[in-house]
Amino acid sequence: MQGNVAQPERVLLRRVVVKVSLWAAWVGYVGYLLLSELPPGRSLLHTEPATLREALDLSLNFWFVMPLLFSQWSPSLNPALEGLFNLVVAWGLLFWGFAVDGRGQRLPIVPFLVGTAFLTNVFYLPWLALRHPNGDAVSLPLSRLERLGEGRGLPIALMGVAIASFVWAGVGRPEFGSLAQRWQSVVELVGSDRLAYSFVMDLLVFWVFQAALVGDDMARRGWKNQAMKWVVRLVPFVGLVLYLYQRPSLIAVEQFEKNCDQL
Repeated sequence: MQGNVAQPERVLLRRVVVKVSLWAAWVGYVGYLLLSELPPGRSLLHTEPATLREALDLSLNFWFVMPLLFSQWSPSLNPALEGLFNLVVAWGLLFWGFAVDGRGQRLPIVPFLVGTAFLTNVFYLPWLALRHPNGDAVSLPLSRLERLGEGRGLPIALMGVAIASFVWAGVGRPEFGSLAQRWQSVVELVGSDRLAYSFVMDLLVFWVFQAALVGDDMARRGWKNQAMKWVVRLVPFVGLVLYLYQRPSLIAVEQFEKNCDQL
């Protein structure tokens, strides 16, 4: 009897520890990366006009549309910086694949998904800390947003963006020289530019926490695959792409139920 009573207490304690750890990670992330003067460049509190201009130029070159189609009007930036920026955005958008995690939560997930896509872990870590475990089967039908997240096209498209980011960093804007010169340039940039440094840190934090929603997502699908869990935990970005592509789709379940109703 004591063991049965202690089990819920251990589960509750574990949840509290996880939430406290996530909030501590968020405070450390914001405090160090955005507010402190420890990383390269100036903090958010002392942002320089050049940094704001750089952020605007990166936004204008989003997913390489302007550089490829309207190069005469496109701001000229280090292609490695543009590649980092677009890779971070693509990784943030991958979490839209967990749109159904918003079911039954106290807060809507959409603002956090939008925020994660553009302000990364400023929004992603708080969602992980605020959400409740949610591994229950999903009642149908799916919303439009949930159907978007369930589609195989999302991970395929974002994998394409990631590949394009690496290619652009390596060969875009020929005036930036050879691969060796570009590598040296990006090392210097990360060591001196707050935005470039922030992008690298965002990639690392995404990697650490990219599997946080997978356990509940598998549970609501009745899917058990320990090997896939480890792939998502260990392989940055690509592991999450593979998971979103291979998991049992709730769209297929929804379509099956519709066909059954029509019989």
